[in-house]
Amino acid sequence: MSEAAVAKKNKPTNQVEKDRGVATKHPPRTREQKNAEKQALAMWALLGEGGEAYGGKLKPEIKKAEREALLKLGLIHKTKQKNGAIWLSTTDKGWDWAEQHLNEPLPEKNFGGTFVLRAWLTRLSHFLQVRGFRLSDLFLDQSVPSPDKPAAQHPPEHAELRERIRAAYQEVAGGFDRRLLLRDLRPRLADLDRQQVDSALMQMVRDGEASLMQLDYRPDVTDEDRAASLQIGNEPRHIIWISA
Repeated sequence: MSEAAVAKKNKPTNQVEKDRGVATKHPPRTREQKNAEKQALAMWALLGEGGEAYGGKLKPEIKKAEREALLKLGLIHKTKQKNGAIWLSTTDKGWDWAEQHLNEPLPEKNFGGTFVLRAWLTRLSHFLQVRGFRLSDLFLDQSVPSPDKPAAQHPPEHAELRERIRAAYQEVAGGFDRRLLLRDLRPRLADLDRQQVDSALMQMVRDGEASLMQLDYRPDVTDEDRAASLQIGNEPRHIIWISA
């Protein structure tokens, strides 16, 4: 027997299968694992609707077995309506679970996962639009800087611009956490360089202090809105929202 044949014979089975392009089979999942996967999918279906919904109207529908298991774990709360419908809402413990189990295994070959994916992609799209992020931002290096390499500080000019923007916003909007058109904010910042103002606004968005949005109903967009808008990628933003 040749050396090559001997080497092939002595290879572990899984390595031979890999060489042949055959996927290595994983051990079958236990009933407990399958049940946990169904419960996880039910949670993501509910969370995809904002954390509360009628269980029977969700896609996939949250069945009694999953519902009772999630209730027992304290991840959801159940309220029975007069018409017999069951209203489900996510508890604080449920939201904590979601943050810690983003990579939780889900059922394979389950058509219901399509509806969950669609609901979450819709929410992701809205989040990216409001925050002024691009989808590619999710795939950038998210490594946390080491203690000996602190995060870069904003230049002093940013702090001054930020305070001017916040003061102007508060004055025009009558407070924080309110929807304001950029066309109404710009005149209060007319003495400042527009490019610097826009850079400061984008930094505030990245810092989670502000959101920039579009006027969705295009007939409402005036020439003043277009002139005051801030362009992000191929989309103009006409509305600003600054948190307190």
